[in-house]
Parts: sequence; structure tokens; C-alpha cells
Amino acid sequence: MNQPKGRYLNDLAAALGVSVDWLLTGKEEGSMGVSEPPLPGYRNVEPAVIPQGGRVPILSYVQAGNWREICEQATGFDGNVEYVTASVDIGPRGFGLWLRGNSMTPQFNEGDLVIVDPDEQPRPGDFVVAKNGSEEATFKKYRPRGIDENGQEVFELVPLNDDYPPMHSDRQHIEIIGVMVEHRIFRKR
Repeated sequence: MNQPKGRYLNDLAAALGVSVDWLLTGKEEGSMGVSEPPLPGYRNVEPAVIPQGGRVPILSYVQAGNWREICEQATGFDGNVEYVTASVDIGPRGFGLWLRGNSMTPQFNEGDLVIVDPDEQPRPGDFVVAKNGSEEATFKKYRPRGIDENGQEVFELVPLNDDYPPMHSDRQHIEIIGVMVEHRIFRKR
């Protein structure tokens, strides 16, 4: 940690409205503990300890759509795969996916990164990656609707953007690939 030089301490303390002792130690002279900071709003953040999960590959939408098959065949990558460390505990089949399109705006935007765990079972309201009849994956909100006459679960995959229609498992083949366990938003400039 950088310590300000002695010649600047008095000026810095005066500008901030604190004592030199408080600048150096966080304590007022003669006090036993840390004094309250004098500036309003000073303590609006705390240090974040981010747990480290496993390293996961970032997949394309086609790779994500075939992820179960890739895992079952233990197919390796050609060396051109980007990896990211998840901030949550995640199973060995976890992966990342860069979002594209605007079907999930305003909560999810193109260029956001989601970390997906195929070993998690979706619950109502979860966000999932699913295979929708094509070989590509899609990212939507999971909404269970009940059980059909054959005992199969019926669910919808719902976009957050009302301009896009929901997908219905009783009208088209949909396979849930995994549940989003982490969402990373990147500031756009």
C-alpha cells in the first residue's frame, strides 16, 4: 500500500477534514478503535472476497447446443478455446456463453457472459440454455407449466423482451442443457 509522504500529509488531512493520525492508522490519537470516517457516504463499499470456482470453457452457440454429446464423447477442443474462472462452485461440465441478440433485454444484453452448469436442475424462474430443435443453443427464462398426459414435464422458455415469442415444450422439441449460475455484465463504451 502506498503511504503519502510526510510533506503532503498535513495538506491531505486538511483537505479531507481528518487528522494525520487518522490518515495513517484509521484511528484518532488516543482512541482504542477505528474512528468513524468524517465524510458522508465514505463507507458505501466493502472489500469483496470473490470465491474461485472451476475453470470453464467459453463455447459458441453450436458447441453449447451439442455440449452433452461433446462431454459424453470426451471430445477435446482444438486449442482455440477461451477459458474463464467461475466465481461459484460449478460441476465439471460447466461452460460459459457470450450472449448475442436482444431477446433477453433489458436484464441481459449482447456481449454479457453467462456461466452455465449442466448438472443443475432448473427451477421456476431460472435462466437456462436449451437446444431448440436446431443445432444451436438459446438462452431464456424457464417457466414450468405442468405435466402432460404422458407424464412428461411441459414448460416454456420465455424471452424477457416482449417482441419475441415464448417457446413451448409441448409444441416443439426443447432440451434443457444447463442452468445459468453466474451472469457477468461488461460495461460498454
